[in-house]
Amino acid sequence: MEEYLITKREGFYLENHQPLTSSEIGSLWTTYMSNSMLECVFAYALQIVGDDEKIHTLVQEAYDESAQNLTTIRSIFEAESLPVPIGFSTEHDVNAKAKPLFEATFFLDYLHKLGQLGSSIYSSFYAFAVRKDIRDFFANNLTYMAQVYDKTTELMLEKGLLIRPPMISIPNHVEYADKQTYTKGYSLFHDKRTLNVVEISHLYANIETNILGMMLCTGFGQTARSQKIRDYMLRGKDIAQKHTRKFTDKLLESDIQAPMTWDASPLGSSEPPFSDKLMMYHVTSLIQFSIGRYGLASGASFRNDLPLLYGRLMTDIANYANDGADILMKNKWLEEPPRAEDRDRVIQQKNDL
Repeated sequence: MEEYLITKREGFYLENHQPLTSSEIGSLWTTYMSNSMLECVFAYALQIVGDDEKIHTLVQEAYDESAQNLTTIRSIFEAESLPVPIGFSTEHDVNAKAKPLFEATFFLDYLHKLGQLGSSIYSSFYAFAVRKDIRDFFANNLTYMAQVYDKTTELMLEKGLLIRPPMISIPNHVEYADKQTYTKGYSLFHDKRTLNVVEISHLYANIETNILGMMLCTGFGQTARSQKIRDYMLRGKDIAQKHTRKFTDKLLESDIQAPMTWDASPLGSSEPPFSDKLMMYHVTSLIQFSIGRYGLASGASFRNDLPLLYGRLMTDIANYANDGADILMKNKWLEEPPRAEDRDRVIQQKNDL
């Protein structure tokens, strides 16, 4: 069997040739697109966080990791004769010398959220992989994201910036659910039970994600060149605020204080640090992840009002995502992942000969 060489972090990995599966191609393609975007974000962040040595070190590590991932995936795609995605570039999609749009501490929180989201994403990509080099690649990324989360958590604790999830009183015995009352959350004739810790965890996680979305949409709305994209970002900010209020209200109904967030609002600059294309891709990617998180939260919630709430809010962001896709397509910015061959079309072309 044909042998070939694949560049990896540790050097080179030699193996018998096994074609990539569709899942492996999809995971690598998605990773390439997101890392090409992140490389631009971190190129800008490095200029903002220069005065804070500890944050600067974390951002530099993240920039280097993104650059290395791009090199690795590019070599894999070239070895497989797959077209390398265009993605984003530090030459065309970022102005690293633009005025600060966020404080340095925003990028610390951004990395903290990236550690959370990246760990979830890379664990699924690892589970999709079959070939040894691809499994190793995603295992390395999963380990790195866990390290990012650990390092940023420690630094945020040191700086007094970490917002902890809600606390509850420790129960003193085990209880079994009562079918008549456990699922009640929306009824005129029954009291709602209080939230359980799984439901609280998902509500809190979705509050955090929406706060990040609110900050990004606000900053991007200030700096987008196109009025249509500025309007789109404003709409995204309003949706994120609305969803944050809905989730907070659910916590308060069970006398659980929603965690207060520290001020990470964008600064007053209107100078664009990123291309409109990159900002649109960033926001629509966050929406896609939010839809997945809402679905997961809905499935983990037994109280019947919570799946109803998540369902309504998923409709909100699904419509918002569709409108974002329209903007991307009209501007020729929506890069397609590789897709299966249209067999009907091939057959029809053969019949036309």
